[in-house]
Parts: sequence; structure tokens; C-alpha cells
Amino acid sequence: MNKLQRVCVTLLSILGVQSCQTATTPESDMCDIGDAIAIDGTRHLALIVGVGDYANESVTDLPGTLADANGIYQLLTNTYNFPKENICMLQNEAATSDNFRNAFKEALVDRARENDVAVVFYAGHGSQVTDQNGDEPDEWDETFVFHNADGWGADELVDDDFHKMLQQLHAKTRNIVAIVDSCNSGTSTRGDSELQARFLPRTARTATPTSSGDDGGGDGGGDWAPDSLPGLVALTAASDGTPALETAESGVFTGALIQVLSRPRAGIMTYAQLSRQVPPLVAANSYQIPYFQGDLNRAVFGNRSGTRAAGWDVIDVDPLEIGGPPLTGAGRGAEFRVYDGAATPGDLGDPAKAKATVVVTESTGLNARAVIATEMPGAAAIEPGDLAVLVRVSDDALKIRVGLRDPNLPGGIPQRRADAIREMIVTDPEAKALVELVDHDDQFELSIDERSRLILRGPENRIRNVYASEDTVPQSLWQHARQRALLLLVGEGGTDFVDHSTLQVQLVESESQSECADGSWVAAQPNEEQLIPLCHKWHVKVRLSEQSPKALAVGGVALSSDGSTFGFPFDGRTEILRPGEELIFNKNEEGFVGVPPLNIQEHILVFGTEESNPVPWHLMTKSAAARGPGIPRKSSLARALHNYLNPGTRGIQASGGIVEDTTWTISAVPFRVRANQSFKKASTTTNDIDIREYTLRNFDVRPYLPDDPDSAVYRVLKQAEWLAGASRREGFSYLQHDWSKASDEANLAEGIDCSRAIWYAFTRAGLDYNRSDSYLATAQMVADDSLMADDFEQCPANEDLSLGDILVYRSDVRNDGHVVMVIDPAKRIAWGSHGWDGSAKESDYKIKAETGVEFQRIKYKQDWRKWDRPDMELKGCWRYKRFDDEAKSGISLPGLGALGRVCSGSRCQL
Repeated sequence: MNKLQRVCVTLLSILGVQSCQTATTPESDMCDIGDAIAIDGTRHLALIVGVGDYANESVTDLPGTLADANGIYQLLTNTYNFPKENICMLQNEAATSDNFRNAFKEALVDRARENDVAVVFYAGHGSQVTDQNGDEPDEWDETFVFHNADGWGADELVDDDFHKMLQQLHAKTRNIVAIVDSCNSGTSTRGDSELQARFLPRTARTATPTSSGDDGGGDGGGDWAPDSLPGLVALTAASDGTPALETAESGVFTGALIQVLSRPRAGIMTYAQLSRQVPPLVAANSYQIPYFQGDLNRAVFGNRSGTRAAGWDVIDVDPLEIGGPPLTGAGRGAEFRVYDGAATPGDLGDPAKAKATVVVTESTGLNARAVIATEMPGAAAIEPGDLAVLVRVSDDALKIRVGLRDPNLPGGIPQRRADAIREMIVTDPEAKALVELVDHDDQFELSIDERSRLILRGPENRIRNVYASEDTVPQSLWQHARQRALLLLVGEGGTDFVDHSTLQVQLVESESQSECADGSWVAAQPNEEQLIPLCHKWHVKVRLSEQSPKALAVGGVALSSDGSTFGFPFDGRTEILRPGEELIFNKNEEGFVGVPPLNIQEHILVFGTEESNPVPWHLMTKSAAARGPGIPRKSSLARALHNYLNPGTRGIQASGGIVEDTTWTISAVPFRVRANQSFKKASTTTNDIDIREYTLRNFDVRPYLPDDPDSAVYRVLKQAEWLAGASRREGFSYLQHDWSKASDEANLAEGIDCSRAIWYAFTRAGLDYNRSDSYLATAQMVADDSLMADDFEQCPANEDLSLGDILVYRSDVRNDGHVVMVIDPAKRIAWGSHGWDGSAKESDYKIKAETGVEFQRIKYKQDWRKWDRPDMELKGCWRYKRFDDEAKSGISLPGLGALGRVCSGSRCQL
């Protein structure tokens, strides 16, 4: 920290201001492009863009993007030796699409040579526009939204154009990395959450025609690292339908990237290692799933000699003061390890090489007062100029924010009840340290359901817990916060171990499975996400790398989305692995089962510690209903973890406590439980059959059912499930007829068509369909005076589809139609009566007519605009008014009741 910066910090501390970031921030329009500087014969070039302020008031501003851009700038210049002259910065007003194209050409393409390193970073809104060249399977192009965007595609950069620009750069050098902290998912956060999605809602719009000076095609509808650009690496903030989120301070993804890339390490880091270390940090703060693609075996930013560690300097010793650039989690209670100023990067990750461990007592964000917690025996005294490395984050960084729904909103908690819940939380000795109550919903939200039960929803707006007793709420929230703390843990491997690499962890299926197990097991690679088929039994398998210099004691913790933790080995034994050895935790019932909730990312954490520093991981087992004992402080690492998981205990001991002096490492494996994985595949590869949608046999609708059996959604879905099952069992054909038989059974025996199936599901569920509950054909559904308007409302064109939406398709060519009900918008699953009832149409497609009511998955058209035939286009979207009302109150959201015993007994059968 220079003298000017220290003066700034001191003055702002007096004034109560928390940051001096502008003192070290580059100019926002810093793009004075001159000759690039080469280091060791290689040019390291970068174009950094942060768009937080938008000219159009209808486009939501993003407060965290400038911090992201500045953080990447500091990372590249301070840690990865990028000359400042080689970096172009575009922020806010300077970040227009024209400026971006010009800067891309002048700062990167024109200056790059073979084997040079080129980095492109973008933080801002992402969106989608209508595909113009037919290269996108989902018929939408993704875009970057620049400062002058008008919300209708103007001044946005389409992914096809960005791909062409990358092709030009790729012709000069293959060592390219594109980092994008934006999203094109329509998912948004709930209510007034402090987490904000970097997404501009799409509409049926087109981007302003642009030219990148290249006649190449689009991006092929895939990613930015196709086979045509070998060597390129793309790091994106969100995939799999999750949004890229930011706080007021920074983007969740960029913050995690900077945190990992700033750590001290011996030797190089590859993008593959980065891809395993970033997701747990993202998961601690957001439900988004980052995506890493391309040549991940490349060294990060072309660095091949290790990095300079990002840490704080010791400024004074009496009292102890440390300071430096902004570090996430460096507030009160943060633990720093102090090393000699001349220590090597490998030394900085080894606790035994430290002089002392210090704990922050006061922090301004750029400097801090600290006290010595432990000193290494025989180590030299701390001196100004020594380096302080953050090893465990502050108490505040571990907190989760919980909102109580306003009593005036549907599902809101009455004021007296809310006050009582607040009192229980703030007086609980553990919850009060890790739970921050806020006036609006945030990461977690407490509300009540239709039975006045208290429920907790996570940031993905799914039910995490339903509380039988409110006095269990404080400890439940504490457990959720403790999971976040565990995900933020970083190993200290020194030159011995590499996190998420030294320990190679896989989830493997059990040799015996119950009759309830759904779907087939597809094994993931070590340390990669595993998809767990519903009700499958599985175990944790661990292998110690041959490169490990020593044996390790291994154990771990499974983190459940309801806050539960399960430590293993279950019986407290010590399991030792020697280099190259592996084991499966399958003794004494050490197994897990893939149970609901579905499609929420959960984690297995596996730790490797030296034999002299064991941790009793089995004592981490705590159910969602009751909490067990904490980790006893039997070893130095156990002591450190105990204090870490119990905020307020750090820094209170005098010097001379137990010294943590051995290296250790961690690996994390994300997993999700999936149901309904099996689809009927086309029996041939002819184009005629390929355009058909996939049929789902034995579809399980229970994951979509709300807990309230009286809700309209529940009743319609159960009727749809029954009709699909009965159609399969009884062989109901697809047939249009006048429905004139005396009973439903007799009419169904004749057959049922698509529009009749929709009418049947609603009316037989006891719900109003229109003023006279009249059947409507597809042509009547889309007529200007359609009776659908009685009990339905039109789906907004710029809004994502919801469970229960009715989509009406018509063909102007054949003058026929089709209608379906949306079941899962993300997985593109729909319900209805499908097939053909005429031999002429059969002969057109040369396949046997499919019959009956079924669940289907759309194969190609991800935006739902077409169905089966290219000429069958979406003409209408109707949303049942009661469904919409229930969604606003939370009643219609999927619950846990219908799946409570899905993996046992007769309940596993439909």
C-alpha cells in the first residue's frame, strides 16, 4: 500500500467510509492503444468491459459490473504481469457496441502475434434476439447488451458477430480466453432480493444489423469454443437455465474467479483446475452454475512460472495493521496467515512456513487492525513488509440473509408471528451469529403455506424446509449458513497438494438398487457434477493422486439442500489413503439415496489431512430437524474449523494457542437428483422421424405437484396424470369425435384428441373452463372472441412460460391445429393427446401413427414456437387465472409432500 493510499484509508476511516477503491482504479475510458509490450517474447493483451449504467431507463442498471471490470484489471496487472499499456478498458458510456468492435480490432486483433495471450472480459446484461440465419436450434441468438441498448436489439452484439470477431483474433493467436459474466436465461430473482440477474428480457426482436468485416457464418448454434476455434477457452457465469447474479458489490462469478486466481500457489494453474475450484465458491453465494469450455488444459492467462500472491502487507506491528487491495471476506473475524515478505508462492500455502495467524478486529475494506491468535514456534517476529494471506473469511462473509415475507403479500407472515420468529433467531446463540434478517426476501425467504405452516425457500425459489415447529427455525437457518461456510473453505496444500485435484472424488452407484430406482446411472468424471437418478443408492469413492508426496487421512461431508449435513466415515474410524490408492465409503451403511428435492445442486466435500492432524468428520452429521455436537478441537485443523464455523470465537484467545502447522486439501463434487430421465428415442434417423418429439413413458408428475391438494394446479396435474396412465393402459386412440356417448368411459374408448384432452383435464378436475364449460377446438381457442378469455388470460409475449400454460398451434398450410399444456418449461416437457388419426397423414410421414394422451419432450424448438411440423406455429398462449393467482401466493410451486416417501414401498410406483 503506497503512502497516498494509506492517507486515503485513514481519512475515510475517520469519515466512516469503507473503500478507497477509486484511488487505485484505472480510468473508465482507458483505451489509449499504442504499441504492445512483450515480456519474455510474449504479449499479454486484454480488453475489459464493464457496463453498469445504461442510457435507456427501461434497462436496469447493474452496480457490480464496474467492480468486476476493475477487479479483473487489478488481477491481470498485479498478479499475472499484464503490462497496463496492453489493456483496454471500456466502462459505462464508453462501452458501446461500436467502441467494443473497434477496441477488439485495435487492441487485440491488430496487436496480437502467434502464441500471444488475449483476454476478453465482459460484465453486463445479456439477452436474446430472434435468430436471423437459422443456425440456432432454439431460434434465438444470444447478445451482449451495451450502454446505448434500447431494449429492442439496438446496440447489442449478437453471438454470431462475436464468433466472427473471435475467428479474426484466432487467425493471429490461439491462446484466447473469453470471460463473460452475464446471462441469457430468462430466470430472475425473487422480489426485492439484493441478488440481481444480469439479464434483459428477450422479445421477438432483432438486433441492429452489423458487420464484423468477415463473411463467415454464425456460431453454429453452439458455444463460443467450437471445433473451428481450437485452443480458445470460454468461461461463462451461468448455464443450464440459471441466471448470472450479482450483489451490489460484484458479480458472484467474477468474484469467485478473482478469489481463486489470487490465491498463492506453487507452479501453474490450468483452466481445468480453475473449473473445479470456482463452482463451490459460486454455490456458496448463488444457485447459478458456471460453465467452462474449450482447451482447459492450457495454463491460465498463459502464465507458466507461477503467480505473485495477492495478499495484504503488514504496515505496522504495534498495533498490528495490515492492508492492500480489496479482498472479499477480509472483514472482522477474518483469519490471515503472515509470512515473510520474501516467501515463495509455494511457501504461502503452507501453514508451517507462516510466522503467525492473525485475526482481524477492525476493517475498512482496504486496511485492518488485527491481533495475533497463534505464533509459529521459533518463527521470526512479524515485521512491516511481511505478507498476510487470507485463509478464512470474515464472520459477515459467512452470514446468510433471510427475509420474512410481508404480511400484506400472499403467503405473508402475520406481524405478531413474524416478530416472534425474529426474536427466536436473534436470541439463538448460534443463529444470531450467522443469520442476518432483512426486510425483503433475499437468499432465503420465510413465508407460510395454505395450512399456515412456516416454509423456507432458497434463492432458486424452491421449498427447502417445511417446519412442523417454529422453534426449529433458528437452528435450521444456522445449518444452511454453516453449509455456506463449508463451501467457502480453501485448503492449504503448499507445494504438496492441489485442491479439487489431489483427491479425485466420484459418486458411484450401489451394487444393489431398490425397485423404486428410476433411470440409468451415467458415471461422471472425477470431481465433475454427477446426475443422480431418482431413488438410486450411491456411495462416495475417493482416489489419492500418485503425485501426492504423502499419505492422507480422508473423510468428508455431504451437504443436503434442506441444511442437513452428513459426515463420513459414519462411525468415526480413520481411513488412510496412500498415493495411488482408492476406497469406497460403503461400510456400516455409508450410502446415500437420490431423494427430492429435484434438480437443486447439492455437494459432497472430501478432505485430505495429514495423519497427524485428523478431523472427526462424522461429528458433522446434523439432520434438518435436530442439531448434533460440533467438531471437538482434537487437532489443530479441527480447532481452526471449530472456530471458523462458530463466528465470534476467533481472535479471543491469547497468543500461544494450538498451532495449525500441516497442509491439507479439499475436493468438491456437485450433484443433482433427476427424475423422468428416459425418453422414447426415434427408431430411425430419417429426417421425417427426427422432427417428431420424444415421448416420455411412465412419466412421474409428482415432482411438479404443490403440497396443497386443493390447489387448481394440483387437481389439473393429477387429472392429466390419470388420463395419460389410463390412455396407456386402455389404449385410448387419438381421434376427433363429437363426444356424444353416454359416459366418459365410452367416449374415451372411441378416442380423444388434443383440444378435447385440455378441456377434459380442467372440467374433470372440477374447475371452470369457460362460462358454459364448453369444449373449444384449436381454431376457437385462437379466435378474437375466444371463450378462453373467460377463465384464462393471454401469456405475456416477453415472459417465460409457466407450469400449466396452454399453447395453441395452428398450420396456415393445412388449416389444422394442435394444443398442449406446459409441464416443465426448462426441460421443454408438455402434456396432451398426441398423434394422427388419418392414414393420409401417416403416409406423408411414413411412420405408424402414435395414439393417446402422453407427456412429451420437445426435441428441437426450445422456445416452444413450433410443434412437430415446421408449418405448425404457435398462435396462442393461455394462462389459467387461478394458476396465476396461486403462483403469486406460492401455493402452486412444487412442494415436497407428494415425494415424501417416493423411494420406499408402494409409493415408488405410479
